[in-house]
Amino acid sequence: MKQFKLLFALLIVTSMTFFQSCSDSDDSNNGEAAGAFQVDFDGQTYVADVVSATITDNNLNITGLRGANGENIVLTIFGTSVGTYQLGVVSNQTQVNGAAYIEPNNTGSGVFVAQTDGIESQGELIITAIDEVNLTMTGTFSFTGYNPNTDEVKEFTNGIFNQITYSDGLVSVGDNTFFANVDGTEFVEDLVAGTSLNTGGMSTIAISATKNSNETIGLYFDADVAPGTYDFGGFGGTPLAQYNLSSSEFTIGDGTFTISSHDIENKRIIGTFEFTASDPFGGSSTTYEITEGSFDVTYF
Repeated sequence: MKQFKLLFALLIVTSMTFFQSCSDSDDSNNGEAAGAFQVDFDGQTYVADVVSATITDNNLNITGLRGANGENIVLTIFGTSVGTYQLGVVSNQTQVNGAAYIEPNNTGSGVFVAQTDGIESQGELIITAIDEVNLTMTGTFSFTGYNPNTDEVKEFTNGIFNQITYSDGLVSVGDNTFFANVDGTEFVEDLVAGTSLNTGGMSTIAISATKNSNETIGLYFDADVAPGTYDFGGFGGTPLAQYNLSSSEFTIGDGTFTISSHDIENKRIIGTFEFTASDPFGGSSTTYEITEGSFDVTYF
């Protein structure tokens, strides 16, 4: 299931780039204030301090963040209409309606994902209402989360998101810059995002440049990468270059990158890159040349 892990990492990057603070409005549904996001697990009710929701193409990302230590819940579905979506079921190799819980101060083992074999549903997300005028949505969710490192299981129940504001398209934050050509044509992104990830015992910096169609160039580096010139690694490791044509089509890059500056204290990284992207499983002979790549990104 490495395909799912890579795609889900990129979706986490995307979903963490635009936040709408929870509201104390009296406009409520089922007794919850507009803007509320909460779910029960471990005998407590998780109430998000900040909620983000973004619709791009046929993909919806919702993130509920609590506190200042990176604790969050991410919901990702392939669909943007009212209805019921099964979580943890893979279709078309890479499309999966996913859910994940990331513990605070996570150092690599505190991630619970709603997926086992990719066949059996591990929960569901129900969108009950979408207001396309005011750009809000309401729904419920529940799922079983599995920690692949510890085999621990958590049950997430009674989840709700009530009239949360969503962004119809990607929204960049800050002064991040990115440039690349794909087969000689400039890749014009709608969002540039940088984040630090802790998964599978590895600390990684992820940079993504994404179009509203979900076409994406993603770069993954070790969190302590120093200035210098390096080769991108193979599928499943870092450093890694990835080119996604859509939410269900992706390729892995073979090439080089140069880090010219990495300010770890202020979380700013600057560099250049180029790579040839191809299907890591050999299902397609098509390749893509990613050239003249450069980035200047502050990550979070």
